[in-house]
Amino acid sequence: MDSFYTKIVGTPVLEDDNIRALTTVKSLVLDPESGKILAFVVDENRNLIITPMDVISWHDVLHIRNRDSIIHGDDVLRVQTVQKSGEKIFGNKVETKDGKFLGTVMDYSIDSNAMILKKLFVAKGILGLLRYDSRVISAKNILEILPDKIVVKGDLGTIKVEEVKEKRTMKGMAAA
Repeated sequence: MDSFYTKIVGTPVLEDDNIRALTTVKSLVLDPESGKILAFVVDENRNLIITPMDVISWHDVLHIRNRDSIIHGDDVLRVQTVQKSGEKIFGNKVETKDGKFLGTVMDYSIDSNAMILKKLFVAKGILGLLRYDSRVISAKNILEILPDKIVVKGDLGTIKVEEVKEKRTMKGMAAA
């Protein structure tokens, strides 16, 4: 099942035997090389995280074993390394390997079963209000995630959002 970053942020975190939320997910730490979730950040100021191995289930809420599953980010070497490097997905610029600017990551999807990055939703924008030239880019097309940009293979692996809508409309008309 795909989960979108903008929906993951704010997800309640519950202990397995408790119905009251301990906290909420504030952001994610993704491995820039594999795209796998390294941690769910629950307190950015104190750098408190939950690792995927401590997650019992994840749907509308994140169920963890107990509150001891919430640990300091510096306790996990790979999480610490990624956080210090500043490599991020959400809000980062996306360029082709030729240097063509495709837009900014407005959202991304995660396979919640495999806990891995699936797609980037990229658009160009004006003053953060008006979006245009929206694209969906498969994670397979990502070459490199850097602190200041994400480099992708090229325009061939992207699908404009308008094309997806057109294909859905055509299928719906053909079925009628």
